[in-house]
Amino acid sequence: MENSTLLPRPMVLDEFLSLVGKGFVADCAPRPVELTLVEASPDRHGGLPDRPPFILVFRSAPDALLVSGSYAMRAEGFGPDLIYISEMAPPAGAAEGHYYQAVFN
Repeated sequence: MENSTLLPRPMVLDEFLSLVGKGFVADCAPRPVELTLVEASPDRHGGLPDRPPFILVFRSAPDALLVSGSYAMRAEGFGPDLIYISEMAPPAGAAEGHYYQAVFN
């Protein structure tokens, strides 16, 4: 799926809580990349009053590196929706792979 066909939409933390530990697919070239949602948590650094800010942390396999950007992402019961991710340092004691965060504020 091409990202330009999707428009960003407001999302809330509750949409993701039941998806922690589940697989997502990021549509990208040359092939889709599988990610696992490893964390969904509130962000205490402010945000819009009508939508409390939150952070999602995803992990990909060691052989799948994504560049920062917007991806059409889907999971069972979710999406596709456009989510902007950026690479981050792995959390202490984390499983092997590449880690990404999506910040909603």
